[in-house]
Amino acid sequence: MTDKPLQASSDPELEDQPERPSLDPREVEVRLAIADYVIRRVAGTPAGQEIFDALISRFKDRFPHHKLLAHLLTSPGYLDMDSEDHED
Repeated sequence: MTDKPLQASSDPELEDQPERPSLDPREVEVRLAIADYVIRRVAGTPAGQEIFDALISRFKDRFPHHKLLAHLLTSPGYLDMDSEDHED
């Protein structure tokens, strides 16, 4: 693994493709922390809907992914309900 940052592409065709899987584990951890922080604040808001609309094409014809994306971004309180299930 390297400490090289993931390079951004200016090719519009590549914007809808998943990122390269060769991310450094530290970068994965930081990205997940950012995602968790943002998701908890935008779920069920217009910003959450905007993010959902921007990402939905990445998960076309992938039902479980599509459903999870919708729940995480468009359903207020979805993560709160999920965390209550795991506290036991």
